[in-house]
Amino acid sequence: MRELEIVGTVEAPPDPSLASSIGLHHTLATALADLIDNSIDARARHILVRFLQRGTSVTGVRVIDDGVGMDSETIDGAMTFGRRREYEPRALGYFGVGMKAASLSQASTLVVWSRAESSSAQGRRIDRDAPHRVSTISTEQAELELARAYPRFPFDTGTIVEWQGITTFLRSSDADEQTSWLEQTKQEIADHIGIVFHRLLSRGEMSISLDTFDVEGLGAGFRTPIDPIDPFATPRTGAAGYPRTLPVELDGVTLAVTAHIWPARSSLPQFRLYGAPGRDHQGLYFYRSDRLLQTGGWNGIVLPRPDYGLARVIVDLDPAVSQHLAINPEKAGVTVDATLTAALESALASGGLLSAAEVAVRSARSRQSRPVEIVEPNKGLPEDLLDAFADSFEFSEFQDQVDIGWRALSRDKFFEVDLKCRTLWINARFRRELLGHRSYNSTDAPVLKTLLYLLVHQMFQGARDSHSSKQAEQMQVWQDVLIAALSARRLQEKDKL
Repeated sequence: MRELEIVGTVEAPPDPSLASSIGLHHTLATALADLIDNSIDARARHILVRFLQRGTSVTGVRVIDDGVGMDSETIDGAMTFGRRREYEPRALGYFGVGMKAASLSQASTLVVWSRAESSSAQGRRIDRDAPHRVSTISTEQAELELARAYPRFPFDTGTIVEWQGITTFLRSSDADEQTSWLEQTKQEIADHIGIVFHRLLSRGEMSISLDTFDVEGLGAGFRTPIDPIDPFATPRTGAAGYPRTLPVELDGVTLAVTAHIWPARSSLPQFRLYGAPGRDHQGLYFYRSDRLLQTGGWNGIVLPRPDYGLARVIVDLDPAVSQHLAINPEKAGVTVDATLTAALESALASGGLLSAAEVAVRSARSRQSRPVEIVEPNKGLPEDLLDAFADSFEFSEFQDQVDIGWRALSRDKFFEVDLKCRTLWINARFRRELLGHRSYNSTDAPVLKTLLYLLVHQMFQGARDSHSSKQAEQMQVWQDVLIAALSARRLQEKDKL
């Protein structure tokens, strides 16, 4: 190779958008989990996720831990983009940009306060519009902030990561809406953290909790401990012989993954992760250093099917496995290469997991006759209700499932039968009016959704990509009557005032 003739160089600092781009796919829960990784690596015994409130408005978030803390050099390294960091073999940190990317994906400003043993208090700040400019805060202010943190656990050393100017919070002047949003958000965070760190929490070596803090009265509210949610903690097996170890042949080495089959119709939160139907989380669960990286999904190895909904597989990453996959920046999923895909596919096929899961599901469905045939509903209904559909109806063969959801439609439409997306849409403009409250729950309004689906399910029959003129006329009549019923309800509510 010929030598290059270098005639000059220029400095090319990264664009400020790099900070938000790296954490583009973070949610509030995954971003907080990334901060907790750092706390665990800092050997924290107690970790507190705190929402800062002024009245009912949430103004910021802090993650407080009693780990080893950081001195001046360490905190400068932690706040600097692009600085190489060496991790211990069992560390949860991975990319070296987690705290910055996670924080600036949610907030315009990141402030970190920390104190290590035999070191003065430290304070640093970076802003989203200039993430490579690190501001040093006075030692006096850092000492004050650490002293008045009041985490309600010993706090001689440790760190506070604070988000200011959060852009992903609900913006509403309605106090009830603010309170409802905060309670739901705290539950979503508790669910995610309880799932992701369930192995670490179960060992009792550390605790993670949530609270709120009144920044005007300097008072903390009730502290809620986060409990572990183990996706494999079933009181009984769903099939004889499970859990079962499946051998995986990879690079001339035999590795082991553990296959589980849940019992049908379980209502345990360990099965219904995030409150969703348990079958939505069938598939592979990848762990690294006992931290869960992926909650189900088959990674293209097999196509997900309702009949596989009880099957879950534990894959613990060791060096032999890790070199065949990539962890996404949010640590909420992995991508496997062709070699690992083939090895897992072979193990699943030879181990008989999928066929055993299929037998378990079909056995549960065969307990009573089902004289009426419909197209199978999928997402949008609670799992118990989906099980009731499976028990009560015969599902049409060769018909794709139908989702039920909310979407903004024109005001003269109550619903829409979307053949292309195989979805029954209900007009989101009427959602709060129909429910009587604001809702973010994808499985809400089960009675309304069920009645409407039973009314229109035949419109999803066949392989058509458009409705017949007779069907269109029929649905227009239903639209007119339902809109009229909604108008009548409004008049009745008005008369009460």
